[in-house]
Amino acid sequence: MIRAVFGDSLLDPATGEVTRQPVVLIEDGRVTRAGPRNGTQVPRDAETIDAAELTLLPGLIDCHVHLTSLGEGLDFTRELVTPPTFELMRAVRAAKRTLEAGFTSVRDASGSPAGVRMAIDAGYFPGPRMFVTVSALSQTGGHTDAHFMCGADLDIPLPDRPHQVVDGVEAMRLRVREVIRAGADWIKLCTSGGVLSPGDQPHHSALTLEEIRTAVEEARAQGRKVMAHAQANAGIKNALKAGVATIEHGIWLDGDAIEMMLDGRNALVPTLVAPHWVIRHAEAGKMPAYAIEKARAVIDDHKSSVRLAIESGVKIAFGTDTGVGPHGSNGEEFLLMRELGMEPIDCIRAATTVAAETIGMKGVGSLQPGAWGDLIGVPGDPVADLELLAKPESVHLVLKGGEVVKQRAR
Repeated sequence: MIRAVFGDSLLDPATGEVTRQPVVLIEDGRVTRAGPRNGTQVPRDAETIDAAELTLLPGLIDCHVHLTSLGEGLDFTRELVTPPTFELMRAVRAAKRTLEAGFTSVRDASGSPAGVRMAIDAGYFPGPRMFVTVSALSQTGGHTDAHFMCGADLDIPLPDRPHQVVDGVEAMRLRVREVIRAGADWIKLCTSGGVLSPGDQPHHSALTLEEIRTAVEEARAQGRKVMAHAQANAGIKNALKAGVATIEHGIWLDGDAIEMMLDGRNALVPTLVAPHWVIRHAEAGKMPAYAIEKARAVIDDHKSSVRLAIESGVKIAFGTDTGVGPHGSNGEEFLLMRELGMEPIDCIRAATTVAAETIGMKGVGSLQPGAWGDLIGVPGDPVADLELLAKPESVHLVLKGGEVVKQRAR
């Protein structure tokens, strides 16, 4: 099957170049050509897609989502009566909304077992291409320890989703191996506390340097990399010293941490929108009091930290922590990145070429020959108006692997 997508213009995020009156040819799910119509031979049997009023660009990538999280606030009573199978099925709706918002690839930062990725790939339900971390590993009392003082424990290990709490070097070695056995593409560690976890604080570090190093070594031995939920300054630095690839959130970066990131070519995944959604949910009565207090306490430092990273030239990869906020709202992150000084084209690169390089997903983030036929279309110039990528309703066309998954009637 050959498809020819005719647009008004084509944006190449890598170069910033815009081609007028383009055509994108996709054969058997892969791009064969993306360029001007003039001089392009379109096969007679090609199925044509009219996007004559749209700017075409590669499908977007979110490096930090949680598809099994509702995105509607945190209700412990609700979670206690939610069967693990029902929690898993949340990913079906979340995946569809994410895809229709223009995000054709994601890295799930815990919650989704490998079976979610496999089901999407098999066509059981629509969703983005996925890398999964399966379980986010933290110490006892850490960010993903859901065992409460009353004895209740929300972290129920499943056959394909190992327990998230781990203490000690040898225990970490075994748990990383178990997570890889469960199908993880990346390993996720929590090297600091967090906003939504009740038993710790964002500015406290977590896991020892030796535990983190062990996880990195085990992951590397099996061809994986490690991402770190790292908000505290010490937690960020421990993660970088140990060889972690990406820093998630990065609320308290300082000059030394910035230098470490530049030297190691590490990427920061800011998730700027996450504390905003915590506050919004709390104002609607959908968050515990401790969470809004912590979100309000970190939000300004978070902005300052990410601004420093941007100004210093740290690699910024797009990520939202969606699942804290509603699925499909991912694009709001673009506006927050721009507010902190990123040029619009760099914001788009963060969600295309830079994101693809950062997470190591092949064939995404560009429309070069051989890439997957993942593209979106918006009614205008997204470099001039990032709102076009921020709102799902402004994404009029979405193709994944050359298949139309969303097309707004003209």
